[in-house]
Amino acid sequence: MRTLLVALLLANLTACATSEAPAYYALLLPQTEAPARQVTQGPRLIVDRVTLPEYLNDLGIAFQLDDVQIVTANQARWAESLDKQLTRSLIQGLSQHLQQVQVLEGPDMVSEAWHLSLEVSGFQGRYDGQAIVAGRWLLKRGDQTFSEAFQHKVALSDEGYPALVRALRQGWQQEVVSLAGQLQTAIVQPVVE
Repeated sequence: MRTLLVALLLANLTACATSEAPAYYALLLPQTEAPARQVTQGPRLIVDRVTLPEYLNDLGIAFQLDDVQIVTANQARWAESLDKQLTRSLIQGLSQHLQQVQVLEGPDMVSEAWHLSLEVSGFQGRYDGQAIVAGRWLLKRGDQTFSEAFQHKVALSDEGYPALVRALRQGWQQEVVSLAGQLQTAIVQPVVE
């Protein structure tokens, strides 16, 4: 996987030397048709904007060179700030998987609503050919609190930034599906007749 590291660095350095326009990447491009699902009853889940360390929310895509060094690309850039992309895809994914829950973007001060915050601490390619998606989520309502750390490693299927972005998207989608299952258990109460 050393080849992947060398290929990414050479592509980045070559692009800098030739002054080519940067390439822009998005986790999910807008679809032509938005899903037409609207829940008006049931538990309410308010999703706060996903938070990231500053170096991950940079426009350049992050790559971990070794156990202590991370660089961001000059020529391979996010099309939109990463926190916005992750928040939007989180809300879309949870809405899709939690059919009985109203999933809304915060802030909302309704006391009976559940509040979900998610801090991403890893969202980068790595020198060994893995894409890393890691962090912690926190679910609160009143005195009830649930929290768990997560980490997903996805092997890159090919060299280059398109493969890295696809692997990061896959790792993020795995976390959204896993999180939806955990939230289903915590939020959706059985109907009492």
